Amino acid sequence: MKFSFQIFQFDCEHKILTRHGKVIKLKDRAANMLKFFILNNDRILSKAELLETVWPDKTVSEQVVFQNISHLRAIFGNDAIKTFSKRGYQWQLELTEVTEQAEEVAAGRESQVLTSTAPVAEESKAESEPKNNESSDSAQQNDAPASESASEQPAKESKSTAWLGILGAAALVVATAIWMAVKS
Repeated sequence: MKFSFQIFQFDCEHKILTRHGKVIKLKDRAANMLKFFILNNDRILSKAELLETVWPDKTVSEQVVFQNISHLRAIFGNDAIKTFSKRGYQWQLELTEVTEQAEEVAAGRESQVLTSTAPVAEESKAESEPKNNESSDSAQQNDAPASESASEQPAKESKSTAWLGILGAAALVVATAIWMAVKS
């Protein structure tokens, strides 16, 4: 079974995650956890269930659950997996099951779009590439191919990046004011 959500598609059978058709590598345990979340998106999953399913016949600490959930949130955004205090976790993103027929139609449309916009894509790619002095604060950007534009990143990431820039500027202003006060 394949599911589509946001700009992603996940093949549960082969545990392959794609973003705009490009494969995003997931560690085996994170892929197993994502599959379990997607197939059970209608209910809250306890830490014990996650441990039993993703790490069967192994004794591991609850910390591995937290680490893998953090990794998935870094890719899909914090709103993808909701924490229910003392109960567990639940997948929150809207899922659409992808059928083979829908994939064929989408592939046909995509090839038409790529054919008609190929020269424009090269020009816009150069305009959308980040400057060398911009920083990459998000693990999600690390998983994304370098050729994707900032407008294709989830809105959540853009907001957090903007806030980090504002906080950085504010810290710089405060540090400068302190330095000037000490200097005089």
